[in-house]
Amino acid sequence: MTTHERAPLTIPVVLGSVRPNRLSERPAHLLVERVEAAGARSELIDLRALDLPSYGQDPVAASGPAIVGMREALDRADAVVWLTPEYNHSFSAAVKSAIDYLHGELRRKPMLVCGLSGGQLGGVRAVEHLKLVLIELHGVPIRDSVYFSDARNMYDEAGGLLKPKFTRRADEAIAELIWYARSLRWGRENVPLPVKER
Repeated sequence: MTTHERAPLTIPVVLGSVRPNRLSERPAHLLVERVEAAGARSELIDLRALDLPSYGQDPVAASGPAIVGMREALDRADAVVWLTPEYNHSFSAAVKSAIDYLHGELRRKPMLVCGLSGGQLGGVRAVEHLKLVLIELHGVPIRDSVYFSDARNMYDEAGGLLKPKFTRRADEAIAELIWYARSLRWGRENVPLPVKER
């Protein structure tokens, strides 16, 4: 393995819930923690903190600091972890609006898509929908996901995780993501892109 191949990966976590009383903030921090425990650099990209306008609402906003900062963070990433709640069997409007501001930042990069819900499925329908959208941007969603089910009962009052299985599941999925991240980083830098006839 070359020095470059051993260089730390950068894998941010995008938190896609903007509700005031959201249940996904602690799981998002858990994902950041597990990415860092696996040896990669991470940061939380919190769509609520960014307060992005809906895509198309304000043409000037695309050049504003929140959107530019998000695009730069995703552009320098080697892979991305997405965490979305499930609303009406799909992912949040905040996630869709954020994605619509993106162009080549996700191209040929692996994506770990995670879901969260109060029910037992853990946002599986939102995850499957989001993977389809990421493919359209030439992202590479991996098969593995983490489904944070029964979200209201994941943590105790002091913030302790009551379900250690989620740490194990996150570690397993992140290990897969890192394999893809290293492989695709090498590919983006060393393999010529296919040329399509026009």
